[in-house]
Amino acid sequence: MPLELGAESFLLAPPRAYIHHEGRSTSAMATLDQKLEEFAQGRIVFDALNETVEEMSASDFSATTHFMSTLSTARDSGLLNQEQYHGLLSRVISADAIDVTPPVVANDLMATQSFSATQNTGQSVAVGAGSIVKDRFVLERLLGAGGMGVVYQARDRIKVEAKDRNPSIAIKVLNEDFKLHPESFISLQRECSKAQKLAHPNIATVYDFDRTGGMAFMTMEMLKGQPLNEYLATDLPDSGLLFDEAWPIIQGLASALDYAHKNNIVHSDFKPANAFLCENGEVKVLDFGIARAISNPGQTETTVFDAGSLGALTPSYASPEMLEGQPPDPRDDIYALGVVSYILLASAHPYDRHAANLAKALELTPAPIPTLSPAQNAALARSLHLEQNERSPDVETFLRELGDSAIEKKLKSQSRLLAVLAVGFVILILCVVYLLLR
Repeated sequence: MPLELGAESFLLAPPRAYIHHEGRSTSAMATLDQKLEEFAQGRIVFDALNETVEEMSASDFSATTHFMSTLSTARDSGLLNQEQYHGLLSRVISADAIDVTPPVVANDLMATQSFSATQNTGQSVAVGAGSIVKDRFVLERLLGAGGMGVVYQARDRIKVEAKDRNPSIAIKVLNEDFKLHPESFISLQRECSKAQKLAHPNIATVYDFDRTGGMAFMTMEMLKGQPLNEYLATDLPDSGLLFDEAWPIIQGLASALDYAHKNNIVHSDFKPANAFLCENGEVKVLDFGIARAISNPGQTETTVFDAGSLGALTPSYASPEMLEGQPPDPRDDIYALGVVSYILLASAHPYDRHAANLAKALELTPAPIPTLSPAQNAALARSLHLEQNERSPDVETFLRELGDSAIEKKLKSQSRLLAVLAVGFVILILCVVYLLLR
Protein backbone atom coordinates (compact mmCIF):
# COMPACT_ATOMS: atom_id res chain seq x y z
CA MET A 1 0.00 0.00 0.00
CA PRO A 2 1.56 3.35 -0.99
CA LEU A 3 2.59 5.71 1.77
CA GLU A 4 0.63 8.96 1.96
CA LEU A 5 3.08 11.56 3.15
CA GLY A 6 1.39 14.39 4.96
CA ALA A 7 2.48 17.40 6.93
CA GLU A 8 -0.80 16.69 8.64
CA SER A 9 0.97 13.83 10.42
CA PHE A 10 2.94 16.12 12.73
CA LEU A 11 1.11 18.34 15.16
CA LEU A 12 2.09 21.35 17.03
CA ALA A 13 1.41 23.11 20.26
CA PRO A 14 2.14 26.71 21.16
CA PRO A 15 0.24 29.15 23.33
CA ARG A 16 -1.03 32.49 22.05
CA ALA A 17 0.95 34.06 19.21
CA TYR A 18 1.05 37.66 20.41
CA ILE A 19 2.16 37.44 24.02
CA HIS A 20 5.05 39.86 23.63
CA HIS A 21 2.89 42.33 21.68
CA GLU A 22 -0.36 41.78 23.51
CA GLY A 23 -0.77 45.15 25.23
CA ARG A 24 -0.18 47.17 22.09
CA SER A 25 -2.25 44.84 19.86
CA THR A 26 -5.24 44.96 22.19
CA SER A 27 -5.15 48.77 22.07
CA ALA A 28 -4.99 48.78 18.25
CA MET A 29 -7.86 46.32 18.00
CA ALA A 30 -10.03 48.48 20.25
CA THR A 31 -9.11 51.55 18.20
CA LEU A 32 -10.16 49.90 14.94
CA ASP A 33 -13.47 48.77 16.45
CA GLN A 34 -14.05 52.29 17.73
CA LYS A 35 -13.31 53.92 14.36
CA LEU A 36 -15.62 51.51 12.55
CA GLU A 37 -18.37 52.37 15.02
CA GLU A 38 -17.78 56.07 14.42
CA PHE A 39 -17.91 55.48 10.67
CA ALA A 40 -21.17 53.56 11.06
CA GLN A 41 -22.65 56.48 13.02
CA GLY A 42 -21.50 59.00 10.40
CA ARG A 43 -19.13 60.76 12.80
CA ILE A 44 -16.12 60.25 10.50
CA VAL A 45 -15.85 59.92 6.72
CA PHE A 46 -14.31 56.98 4.89
CA ASP A 47 -11.07 58.85 4.15
CA ALA A 48 -10.50 59.28 7.88
CA LEU A 49 -11.18 55.59 8.48
CA ASN A 50 -8.79 54.71 5.66
CA GLU A 51 -6.07 56.88 7.16
CA THR A 52 -6.55 55.34 10.61
CA VAL A 53 -6.31 51.80 9.24
CA GLU A 54 -3.13 52.65 7.35
CA GLU A 55 -1.52 54.19 10.44
CA MET A 56 -2.47 51.31 12.72
CA SER A 57 -1.31 48.66 10.24
CA ALA A 58 2.07 50.36 9.85
CA SER A 59 2.61 50.71 13.59
CA ASP A 60 1.35 47.34 14.82
CA PHE A 61 2.17 44.33 12.62
CA SER A 62 1.10 41.88 15.33
CA ALA A 63 -2.57 42.81 14.90
CA THR A 64 -2.76 42.04 11.17
CA THR A 65 -4.88 38.91 11.58
CA HIS A 66 -7.39 40.76 13.75
CA PHE A 67 -7.54 43.72 11.35
CA MET A 68 -8.29 41.43 8.39
CA SER A 69 -10.99 39.52 10.25
CA THR A 70 -12.60 42.70 11.65
CA LEU A 71 -12.77 44.33 8.22
CA SER A 72 -14.31 41.18 6.76
CA THR A 73 -16.97 41.19 9.47
CA ALA A 74 -17.71 44.86 8.77
CA ARG A 75 -18.12 44.04 5.07
CA ASP A 76 -20.38 41.06 5.82
CA SER A 77 -22.61 43.21 8.05
CA GLY A 78 -23.04 45.81 5.30
CA LEU A 79 -21.05 48.53 7.06
CA LEU A 80 -18.44 48.52 4.27
CA ASN A 81 -19.18 48.02 0.58
CA GLN A 82 -16.95 45.76 -1.49
CA GLU A 83 -14.79 48.59 -2.84
CA GLN A 84 -14.25 50.10 0.61
CA TYR A 85 -13.47 46.70 2.08
CA HIS A 86 -10.83 45.80 -0.52
CA GLY A 87 -9.28 49.27 -0.24
CA LEU A 88 -8.83 48.95 3.51
CA LEU A 89 -7.71 45.34 3.23
CA SER A 90 -4.96 46.27 0.78
CA ARG A 91 -3.66 48.80 3.34
CA VAL A 92 -3.40 46.10 6.00
CA ILE A 93 -1.70 43.58 3.72
CA SER A 94 0.75 46.09 2.29
CA ALA A 95 1.87 47.13 5.78
CA ASP A 96 2.22 43.57 7.11
CA ALA A 97 5.91 42.99 7.88
CA ILE A 98 7.85 39.90 6.97
CA ASP A 99 8.95 38.83 10.43
CA VAL A 100 10.97 35.83 9.28
CA THR A 101 14.75 35.47 9.15
CA PRO A 102 16.25 33.51 6.23
CA PRO A 103 17.17 29.85 6.75
CA VAL A 104 20.67 28.80 7.66
CA VAL A 105 20.94 26.59 4.56
CA ALA A 106 19.21 28.60 1.86
CA ASN A 107 20.00 26.13 -0.93
CA ASP A 108 18.37 23.15 0.77
CA LEU A 109 15.35 22.86 -1.53
CA MET A 110 13.65 20.21 0.57
CA ALA A 111 13.69 22.46 3.63
CA THR A 112 13.07 25.88 2.09
CA GLN A 113 10.02 27.75 0.82
CA SER A 114 9.69 31.27 -0.54
CA PHE A 115 6.73 33.54 0.15
CA SER A 116 5.76 36.86 -1.39
CA ALA A 117 5.95 39.67 1.11
CA THR A 118 2.87 41.59 -0.03
CA GLN A 119 0.56 41.91 -2.98
CA ASN A 120 2.21 45.19 -3.93
CA THR A 121 5.96 44.82 -3.49
CA GLY A 122 6.51 41.37 -4.96
CA GLN A 123 9.35 40.83 -2.47
CA SER A 124 9.97 37.31 -1.21
CA VAL A 125 11.41 35.68 1.88
CA ALA A 126 12.90 32.21 2.25
CA VAL A 127 11.68 29.96 5.04
CA GLY A 128 13.48 26.84 6.17
CA ALA A 129 15.48 25.15 8.92
CA GLY A 130 17.21 27.92 10.86
CA SER A 131 14.53 30.55 10.18
CA ILE A 132 12.94 32.43 13.06
CA VAL A 133 9.24 33.21 12.71
CA LYS A 134 7.66 36.21 14.49
CA ASP A 135 10.84 36.56 16.56
CA ARG A 136 9.62 33.57 18.55
CA PHE A 137 9.63 30.21 16.76
CA VAL A 138 13.02 28.83 15.69
CA LEU A 139 12.56 26.27 12.90
CA GLU A 140 14.90 23.36 13.59
CA ARG A 141 14.19 20.64 11.01
CA LEU A 142 11.72 19.58 8.36
CA LEU A 143 9.25 16.95 9.61
CA GLY A 144 7.03 16.38 6.60
CA ALA A 145 5.18 17.83 3.63
CA GLY A 146 1.63 17.48 2.38
CA GLY A 147 -0.95 19.12 0.16
CA MET A 148 -1.67 21.95 2.61
CA GLY A 149 1.87 22.83 3.59
CA VAL A 150 5.16 21.92 5.23
CA VAL A 151 5.70 21.10 8.91
CA TYR A 152 8.83 21.93 10.87
CA GLN A 153 9.99 21.02 14.33
CA ALA A 154 10.56 24.31 16.12
CA ARG A 155 11.72 25.71 19.44
CA ASP A 156 9.43 28.21 21.16
CA ARG A 157 11.60 30.97 22.64
CA ILE A 158 8.91 31.94 25.15
CA LYS A 159 8.78 28.36 26.45
CA VAL A 160 12.59 28.41 26.73
CA GLU A 161 12.42 31.69 28.64
CA ALA A 162 9.77 30.21 30.94
CA LYS A 163 12.05 27.17 31.48
CA ASP A 164 9.44 24.83 30.06
CA ARG A 165 10.68 21.23 30.14
CA ASN A 166 9.56 20.69 26.56
CA PRO A 167 10.06 23.87 24.50
CA SER A 168 9.96 21.99 21.18
CA ILE A 169 6.84 22.40 19.05
CA ALA A 170 5.98 22.07 15.37
CA ILE A 171 4.72 24.67 12.95
CA LYS A 172 2.77 24.00 9.79
CA VAL A 173 3.68 26.61 7.20
CA LEU A 174 0.78 26.66 4.76
CA ASN A 175 1.45 26.46 1.06
CA GLU A 176 1.63 29.11 -1.64
CA ASP A 177 -2.15 29.09 -2.20
CA PHE A 178 -2.57 31.22 0.91
CA LYS A 179 0.08 33.87 0.35
CA LEU A 180 -1.93 36.32 -1.74
CA HIS A 181 -5.48 35.25 -0.97
CA PRO A 182 -6.73 37.31 1.98
CA GLU A 183 -10.29 36.04 1.53
CA SER A 184 -9.12 32.45 1.91
CA PHE A 185 -6.98 33.40 4.89
CA ILE A 186 -9.87 35.15 6.66
CA SER A 187 -12.26 32.28 6.01
CA LEU A 188 -9.71 29.73 7.15
CA GLN A 189 -9.07 31.75 10.29
CA ARG A 190 -12.79 31.66 11.04
CA GLU A 191 -12.98 27.91 10.58
CA CYS A 192 -9.87 27.54 12.72
CA SER A 193 -11.56 29.48 15.52
CA LYS A 194 -14.48 27.04 15.34
CA ALA A 195 -12.12 24.08 15.35
CA GLN A 196 -10.45 25.44 18.50
CA LYS A 197 -13.71 24.72 20.31
CA LEU A 198 -13.57 21.01 19.45
CA ALA A 199 -12.33 19.75 22.82
CA HIS A 200 -12.42 15.98 22.47
CA PRO A 201 -9.93 13.23 23.46
CA ASN A 202 -9.85 11.92 19.88
CA ILE A 203 -9.27 15.31 18.22
CA ALA A 204 -5.83 16.94 18.08
CA THR A 205 -6.13 20.48 19.41
CA VAL A 206 -5.61 23.51 17.16
CA TYR A 207 -4.11 26.34 19.17
CA ASP A 208 -3.56 29.23 16.80
CA PHE A 209 -3.55 30.41 13.21
CA ASP A 210 -1.43 33.37 12.20
CA ARG A 211 0.37 35.09 9.35
CA THR A 212 3.32 37.32 8.71
CA GLY A 213 3.50 39.01 5.35
CA GLY A 214 2.79 36.41 2.70
CA MET A 215 3.24 33.45 5.04
CA ALA A 216 0.38 31.77 6.92
CA PHE A 217 1.03 29.14 9.58
CA MET A 218 -0.75 26.96 12.13
CA THR A 219 0.20 25.84 15.62
CA MET A 220 -1.36 22.71 17.12
CA GLU A 221 -1.02 20.04 19.76
CA MET A 222 2.22 18.05 19.78
CA LEU A 223 1.71 14.31 19.42
CA LYS A 224 4.02 11.34 19.93
CA GLY A 225 3.40 8.13 18.06
CA GLN A 226 2.79 7.09 14.49
CA PRO A 227 0.61 8.57 11.74
CA LEU A 228 -2.06 6.09 10.64
CA ASN A 229 -0.90 6.23 7.02
CA GLU A 230 2.58 5.09 8.07
CA TYR A 231 1.08 2.24 10.09
CA LEU A 232 -0.97 1.12 7.08
CA ALA A 233 2.11 1.26 4.85
CA THR A 234 4.50 -0.61 7.14
CA ASP A 235 2.73 -2.54 9.91
CA LEU A 236 -0.70 -3.59 8.64
CA PRO A 237 -0.92 -7.37 8.01
CA ASP A 238 -1.43 -8.35 4.37
CA SER A 239 -4.90 -9.66 5.15
CA GLY A 240 -5.86 -6.71 7.37
CA LEU A 241 -6.60 -6.62 11.09
CA LEU A 242 -9.06 -8.87 12.85
CA PHE A 243 -12.20 -6.97 13.79
CA ASP A 244 -11.38 -6.94 17.52
CA GLU A 245 -7.99 -5.38 16.73
CA ALA A 246 -9.37 -2.75 14.35
CA TRP A 247 -12.46 -1.87 16.38
CA PRO A 248 -10.75 0.43 18.98
CA ILE A 249 -9.13 2.42 16.14
CA ILE A 250 -12.41 2.68 14.23
CA GLN A 251 -14.26 3.72 17.39
CA GLY A 252 -11.71 6.48 18.14
CA LEU A 253 -11.84 7.89 14.62
CA ALA A 254 -15.62 7.72 14.55
CA SER A 255 -15.99 9.39 17.94
CA ALA A 256 -13.93 12.36 16.74
CA LEU A 257 -16.01 12.79 13.58
CA ASP A 258 -19.29 12.35 15.45
CA TYR A 259 -18.33 15.07 17.96
CA ALA A 260 -17.36 17.45 15.15
CA HIS A 261 -20.60 16.80 13.26
CA LYS A 262 -22.61 17.56 16.39
CA ASN A 263 -20.76 20.90 16.47
CA ASN A 264 -21.66 21.58 12.81
CA ILE A 265 -18.19 20.91 11.41
CA VAL A 266 -17.32 18.45 8.63
CA HIS A 267 -13.69 17.43 8.34
CA SER A 268 -13.80 17.20 4.52
CA ASP A 269 -10.33 15.68 4.18
CA PHE A 270 -10.48 12.66 6.47
CA LYS A 271 -7.84 10.08 5.49
CA PRO A 272 -5.10 8.00 7.15
CA ALA A 273 -2.58 10.87 6.88
CA ASN A 274 -4.97 12.93 9.04
CA ALA A 275 -5.15 10.36 11.83
CA PHE A 276 -2.57 9.52 14.46
CA LEU A 277 -1.92 6.47 16.67
CA CYS A 278 -0.44 7.82 19.89
CA GLU A 279 2.11 6.02 22.04
CA ASN A 280 -0.40 5.89 24.92
CA GLY A 281 -2.92 4.03 22.75
CA GLU A 282 -5.14 7.03 21.97
CA VAL A 283 -6.35 7.68 18.43
CA LYS A 284 -6.40 11.30 17.23
CA VAL A 285 -7.95 12.93 14.17
CA LEU A 286 -5.90 15.84 12.83
CA ASP A 287 -6.44 18.98 10.80
CA PHE A 288 -9.89 20.06 11.90
CA GLY A 289 -8.28 23.49 11.52
CA ILE A 290 -8.90 23.27 7.77
CA ALA A 291 -12.36 21.72 8.08
CA ARG A 292 -15.56 23.10 6.55
CA ALA A 293 -18.53 24.43 8.45
CA ILE A 294 -21.97 23.01 7.76
CA SER A 295 -24.21 25.76 6.41
CA ASN A 296 -27.06 26.66 8.72
CA PRO A 297 -30.24 28.58 7.90
CA GLY A 298 -29.71 32.27 8.57
CA GLN A 299 -25.93 32.05 8.43
CA THR A 300 -24.59 35.55 7.78
CA GLU A 301 -20.94 34.87 7.00
CA THR A 302 -20.33 35.28 3.30
CA THR A 303 -16.67 34.26 3.15
CA VAL A 304 -17.00 30.54 3.78
CA PHE A 305 -13.79 28.62 3.19
CA ASP A 306 -14.06 25.83 0.65
CA ALA A 307 -11.39 23.32 1.65
CA GLY A 308 -11.56 21.66 -1.76
CA SER A 309 -10.59 24.88 -3.54
CA LEU A 310 -7.17 24.90 -1.87
CA GLY A 311 -6.28 21.26 -2.29
CA ALA A 312 -7.77 19.91 0.96
CA LEU A 313 -9.35 16.98 -0.81
CA THR A 314 -7.91 13.52 -1.48
CA PRO A 315 -9.76 11.80 -4.37
CA SER A 316 -9.45 8.22 -3.10
CA TYR A 317 -11.14 9.20 0.19
CA ALA A 318 -13.54 11.88 -1.08
CA SER A 319 -17.24 11.16 -1.56
CA PRO A 320 -18.82 11.65 -5.00
CA GLU A 321 -20.56 14.74 -3.66
CA MET A 322 -17.28 16.33 -2.59
CA LEU A 323 -15.77 15.65 -6.02
CA GLU A 324 -18.82 17.32 -7.59
CA GLY A 325 -18.35 20.43 -5.43
CA GLN A 326 -21.57 20.00 -3.43
CA PRO A 327 -21.93 21.66 0.02
CA PRO A 328 -20.29 19.81 2.93
CA ASP A 329 -22.33 17.08 4.57
CA PRO A 330 -21.49 14.73 7.49
CA ARG A 331 -22.02 11.80 5.12
CA ASP A 332 -18.89 12.94 3.26
CA ASP A 333 -16.88 12.06 6.36
CA ILE A 334 -18.82 8.81 6.82
CA TYR A 335 -17.77 7.73 3.32
CA ALA A 336 -14.11 8.45 4.16
CA LEU A 337 -14.48 6.67 7.52
CA GLY A 338 -15.88 3.65 5.66
CA VAL A 339 -12.87 3.66 3.32
CA VAL A 340 -10.39 3.83 6.21
CA SER A 341 -12.26 1.12 8.13
CA TYR A 342 -12.29 -1.14 5.06
CA ILE A 343 -8.52 -0.68 4.60
CA LEU A 344 -7.89 -1.55 8.25
CA LEU A 345 -9.95 -4.73 7.94
CA ALA A 346 -8.95 -5.85 4.43
CA SER A 347 -5.60 -4.14 3.75
CA ALA A 348 -7.10 -2.91 0.48
CA HIS A 349 -9.08 0.06 -0.77
CA PRO A 350 -12.79 -0.83 -1.33
CA TYR A 351 -12.71 0.64 -4.85
CA ASP A 352 -9.12 -0.22 -5.76
CA ARG A 353 -8.06 3.38 -4.96
CA HIS A 354 -10.34 4.75 -7.69
CA ALA A 355 -11.99 8.10 -7.01
CA ALA A 356 -15.64 7.70 -6.01
CA ASN A 357 -17.03 9.28 -9.18
CA LEU A 358 -15.01 6.85 -11.33
CA ALA A 359 -16.06 3.92 -9.13
CA LYS A 360 -19.64 5.05 -9.63
CA ALA A 361 -19.23 5.23 -13.40
CA LEU A 362 -17.64 1.76 -13.44
CA GLU A 363 -20.43 0.44 -11.16
CA LEU A 364 -17.90 -0.98 -8.71
CA THR A 365 -18.96 -2.51 -5.39
CA PRO A 366 -16.76 -3.34 -2.38
CA ALA A 367 -15.85 -7.02 -2.11
CA PRO A 368 -17.06 -8.66 1.12
CA ILE A 369 -14.33 -9.11 3.73
CA PRO A 370 -14.01 -12.84 4.59
CA THR A 371 -13.36 -12.25 8.31
CA LEU A 372 -16.61 -10.29 8.72
CA SER A 373 -20.15 -11.58 9.00
CA PRO A 374 -22.71 -10.79 6.28
CA ALA A 375 -24.28 -8.22 8.61
CA GLN A 376 -20.92 -6.54 9.23
CA ASN A 377 -20.14 -6.44 5.52
CA ALA A 378 -23.57 -4.92 4.89
CA ALA A 379 -22.94 -2.22 7.52
CA LEU A 380 -19.56 -1.39 5.98
CA ALA A 381 -21.00 -1.35 2.46
CA ARG A 382 -23.70 1.08 3.58
CA SER A 383 -21.06 3.58 4.75
CA LEU A 384 -19.36 3.21 1.36
CA HIS A 385 -22.47 3.70 -0.75
CA LEU A 386 -21.85 5.97 -3.71
CA GLU A 387 -25.29 7.57 -3.37
CA GLN A 388 -25.44 9.96 -0.44
CA ASN A 389 -29.07 9.21 0.46
CA GLU A 390 -28.27 5.49 0.70
CA ARG A 391 -25.23 6.02 2.92
CA SER A 392 -25.23 5.66 6.71
CA PRO A 393 -27.07 8.79 7.91
CA ASP A 394 -24.72 9.52 10.81
CA VAL A 395 -21.67 8.19 12.59
CA GLU A 396 -23.67 6.72 15.48
CA THR A 397 -25.67 4.60 13.05
CA PHE A 398 -22.47 3.40 11.35
CA LEU A 399 -20.93 2.40 14.69
CA ARG A 400 -24.10 0.74 15.93
CA GLU A 401 -24.62 -1.31 12.78
CA LEU A 402 -21.00 -2.39 12.52
CA GLY A 403 -20.56 -2.96 16.26
CA ASP A 404 -23.91 -4.70 16.85
CA SER A 405 -23.19 -7.01 13.95
CA ALA A 406 -19.88 -7.91 15.54
CA ILE A 407 -21.52 -8.53 18.91
CA GLU A 408 -24.20 -10.63 17.24
CA LYS A 409 -21.51 -12.63 15.43
CA LYS A 410 -19.61 -13.16 18.68
CA LEU A 411 -22.75 -14.22 20.54
CA LYS A 412 -23.61 -16.72 17.81
CA SER A 413 -20.07 -18.07 17.95
CA GLN A 414 -20.23 -18.34 21.73
CA SER A 415 -23.64 -20.01 21.50
CA ARG A 416 -22.29 -22.60 19.10
CA LEU A 417 -19.32 -23.22 21.38
CA LEU A 418 -21.61 -23.58 24.41
CA ALA A 419 -23.83 -25.97 22.48
CA VAL A 420 -20.84 -28.13 21.52
CA LEU A 421 -19.58 -28.08 25.11
CA ALA A 422 -23.05 -28.98 26.41
CA VAL A 423 -23.34 -31.91 24.02
CA GLY A 424 -19.83 -33.04 24.98
CA PHE A 425 -20.69 -32.76 28.66
CA VAL A 426 -23.85 -34.86 28.22
CA ILE A 427 -21.92 -37.50 26.33
CA LEU A 428 -19.29 -37.53 29.09
CA ILE A 429 -21.95 -37.96 31.78
CA LEU A 430 -23.57 -40.80 29.83
CA CYS A 431 -20.21 -42.51 29.45
CA VAL A 432 -19.54 -42.20 33.21
CA VAL A 433 -22.99 -43.59 34.08
CA TYR A 434 -22.52 -46.44 31.61
CA LEU A 435 -19.18 -47.38 33.17
CA LEU A 436 -20.60 -47.21 36.70
CA LEU A 437 -23.55 -49.48 35.84
CA ARG A 438 -21.46 -52.16 34.20
